[in-house]
Amino acid sequence: MLKHLNIDEMVAILAPWVDETKRKSVFLSIPEIAPLHGKVLKVYEAVITLPQTKATPTALASILEEETLVDARHDHLARAISLSLDARAELYLAGHPPDFARAARARDISRKLFPTGLAIVNASLLAESGNTARVARLIRDEEPWMVEFLGEIPAGAPPHTLRDVVDAWIAAGARLAELENARTELLAKEAAKPEGALSPQAARSLWLRVVTQVLSNLELSEAPAEYIEAIRRPVMRASERAERRYAGETGGDEDDAPVDT
Repeated sequence: MLKHLNIDEMVAILAPWVDETKRKSVFLSIPEIAPLHGKVLKVYEAVITLPQTKATPTALASILEEETLVDARHDHLARAISLSLDARAELYLAGHPPDFARAARARDISRKLFPTGLAIVNASLLAESGNTARVARLIRDEEPWMVEFLGEIPAGAPPHTLRDVVDAWIAAGARLAELENARTELLAKEAAKPEGALSPQAARSLWLRVVTQVLSNLELSEAPAEYIEAIRRPVMRASERAERRYAGETGGDEDDAPVDT
């Protein structure tokens, strides 16, 4: 996921796009993304001035470390809930006779918990926490019937149910909001920056928006496949490494591999 990239990786991804000797000419040759080059240059200049990973202050590093862990928990719980509701609906439909009403209810809950599907796991941390806060209000105040329905679906070892999983998901989202607020307050206490400089949080946010737009526009491009991959591949490889790193699925050697530029 792009949001798991560290500053070093963010800088390394953009560097070839702005370097005259690297892939700048390829970038500019693709009509769908060429107009974004000015924004790419702006965000590159913003992130290259940020503290590198090893220089991150201890307090901020602690917050970022916990955010990574809680975000991963949020995402895994979201997937578990969504897949469990899908599986339960299929089981209702496989019954003798099929229970169409309960299958419809399972689908209805899934749609209401995940209005945009599992795209929520790729959203910002504040968007994720905002969604779980909405879910908490939904099942507590607006449609409390969901609580009973979720409580009837086993999840893990007895007596745990899908209601417990949803509660854990809501708690993870609430913690993400607390951590983001703490990070915002900490960054606000930083020494004054040069006029016009972006804060680390703003620079990361701008980087994510610009690079996401580049990738989105590439999906519509009819440029040669090798040109598209020259821009897209390093981003996706770095993103995959970052996701594995934060999920704890690889060792240090893979983490330290340079971004493919």
